[in-house]
Amino acid sequence: MQQSSEITDFPADVRPPRTSQEHRAEVKRLTAEILRLSEELRRATSRANKLLNVSTALSEARSVEDVTQAVLTKGVAVVEASRAVFLLCDGERLRLLGTFGIGPELEASLANLTTASEVPIAEALRTGEMTWIESSEDFRHRFGGPFEGFGELDMQTYVAMPLVHGGETVGALSLHFREEGALGAADRAFTLLLAQAAATALHRARSYDAAQELRRRAELVADARAEVLGVVAHDLRNPLSLIVTTTELLEEEDLEAQQRRKVLEIAKRAGKQMNRLIGDLLDTVQLESGRLNLVLEDLDVATLFAHLADTFGPLAARKGISLVGNAPPEGLSVRADEFRLSQAMGNLLGNAIKFTPDGGEVTFGARRDGPNVVFEVSDRGPGIPPEQVSHLFEQFWQARKNDKRGVGLGLTIAKGIVEAHGGRIWVTSTPGEGSTFAFVIPAGDRA
Repeated sequence: MQQSSEITDFPADVRPPRTSQEHRAEVKRLTAEILRLSEELRRATSRANKLLNVSTALSEARSVEDVTQAVLTKGVAVVEASRAVFLLCDGERLRLLGTFGIGPELEASLANLTTASEVPIAEALRTGEMTWIESSEDFRHRFGGPFEGFGELDMQTYVAMPLVHGGETVGALSLHFREEGALGAADRAFTLLLAQAAATALHRARSYDAAQELRRRAELVADARAEVLGVVAHDLRNPLSLIVTTTELLEEEDLEAQQRRKVLEIAKRAGKQMNRLIGDLLDTVQLESGRLNLVLEDLDVATLFAHLADTFGPLAARKGISLVGNAPPEGLSVRADEFRLSQAMGNLLGNAIKFTPDGGEVTFGARRDGPNVVFEVSDRGPGIPPEQVSHLFEQFWQARKNDKRGVGLGLTIAKGIVEAHGGRIWVTSTPGEGSTFAFVIPAGDRA
């Protein structure tokens, strides 16, 4: 039987010898693979060291600001992202802590994010899971609308993660990459580790910031108490000394009836001054502690104005000041505490009369403004310099030191009462022409 001179097939365990060219190609391929693996190992080692530095920085971060700085600098460098967004979650509220690589216009849009916003970071918060996007085209398809500017960036890969600690979502982190499909297995692992470290640090820092705020408030309360004690020691001394002096005079002198009445009137005025000052101080303490109790009811503004005119009319008349109460619209009412609202209006009217020159005019009125009522007290006094306006509602502040016409609590108390009703207070003034103090509170159910 004739045998073929060519062998066309070999057993599975028998291969023809490689040529030198094939051998060199195989060596070259294996060398390239080893170099690639070596580069990946070097890169992974470098990133692991960076992640260790980030974890150390986050573990040492005390405040939320410190955590934000670490995440947006060292953390972003670890995962080699081009852009990043970092949020704090407080219940349903979202607060933008900071961004990396994002322009001011787009950052301004992010400041108004909610969990309902159509962006990856909001979706991650809604679902409680990571959101992965592999291309800018996929981004534009899934997240159009008001934040479509994200999709126009030179980004290809997006990842958004809720930051969860102990079952509580404390924040969110969004990362953007220029390379399409940039997040391989190793990249995802580093990203997850960064997210876990950031969540732990943010939870701890939030508690630290809360403790710091409590400490700051305690210091403010302590300072306020010291200031109140100083006011008590200084401003109560004069009327108290006057009462003591008049009492001794009554005991030691054989006074005629008219002189005795005069001395008693002096003591009576001093007692009233002390009582008013103590009342102001107590109101201030209640306002600072948030314990100002209100008894809300529908109050007729016209009736309130009649009482104010009866109370302050004689005071204005003694200075020759014309007190004009503009009649409010018929049926106008407010939802307020009668005593406290009268106190706030009284403080404003008292100040206006006090600082208006003899023979001047003070007016007050009210008007409806949608669901609210605006109260106004105007005078034709000297006005208030612009640099003093911002201080008017501060405790114990007086434009002129040693001003004997008050201790600087009237406007502070008026502001606290208005805000306790859910309103706000402000002033407009022109030096040489006069001032108008106004505040707004909710209208009543009448009319």
